[in-house]
Amino acid sequence: MAIFLDACVIIYWVELAEPHYSQFISKLEKIRDKHPNSKLAVSRLSILECCVAPLKSKDNKSLKLFENFFAEPSIHIIELDESVITEATKIRATTSLKTPDAIQAACALQIKNLKAFVTNDKSFRKLKKLPVELI
Repeated sequence: MAIFLDACVIIYWVELAEPHYSQFISKLEKIRDKHPNSKLAVSRLSILECCVAPLKSKDNKSLKLFENFFAEPSIHIIELDESVITEATKIRATTSLKTPDAIQAACALQIKNLKAFVTNDKSFRKLKKLPVELI
């Protein structure tokens, strides 16, 4: 069982960005109450999405926080392999999701027994097979 975190909620979490941080933590606690053994999962794409701004602004402190988050052994990183790209292509062709969002969704859908896809982007609700949890 796993809970997939979209890049936006990772940013809220790592940067403690209010009011989204508190909303995210509350949502995560509720999901974990229902699914206590669930692991956290993210996509390899989230590393790119989360680290670009700190790299651009030369914010080494924030960059290190993100690097530490993604290096945490309890975080499962879904790689961008052929099956992800194939699924993302189908999603992109059948919805109005942009390419990065289609890749995020495809990564989440690789997870057997996915319990939640946590995001702040309601456009993911277009995918009925994705258990979207909005903050």
